[in-house]
Amino acid sequence: MTPEQLFVYTDEVCIHAQLAISNYLTFGNIVHEEKNRQTREAWMYLQSFLSHFGMVSKLLYAPSSRQEVSKNRAIELREYLETNETSALNDRDARNAIEHLDERMDNWLSVEGKGFLESVFQNKAAYEYLDSDRWIVRRVFLVDEEIFITQEQDGPKEMSLAPIEQELYRIIEVCRDKLDNHKSYYIVQPEQG
Repeated sequence: MTPEQLFVYTDEVCIHAQLAISNYLTFGNIVHEEKNRQTREAWMYLQSFLSHFGMVSKLLYAPSSRQEVSKNRAIELREYLETNETSALNDRDARNAIEHLDERMDNWLSVEGKGFLESVFQNKAAYEYLDSDRWIVRRVFLVDEEIFITQEQDGPKEMSLAPIEQELYRIIEVCRDKLDNHKSYYIVQPEQG
């Protein structure tokens, strides 16, 4: 990649990482208030967090089925941004929770006789109290453990979001450092005060 291309990709990773963190912090504020935690607003912020995280993940970890240019971009960008294959940013389960939501909904809605569970629980014990055979887990969040749960074909899938959050903070710092040491290329931006 040219320096200009690296700059633009780095800037895009930084934007989506910052948006993901902003949404996750707002989500956290909502679910830590017991009176607000069951609102639709909570899920909007969590879905937005996962969407922006998914974009960061796609830029850094192109699926193997993608074109060669995407694979090469991902490899070079990971190296440039000091990120490896074991990073939480490569969490395919969390990324797929958003990217394949339409397919999951098709599967959920084809099952008869089960209700849909969409709830925030303080901890895993409160969640496990329910009879799991009665529900399709649309969205569940466990506050104490920072775990998001959603239904996959083979059952509910648990995803720890804290490592993703921590890695997003780290990648933001790396991006800012790289961007501060680059001059802007063909980008018109307002002055920052």
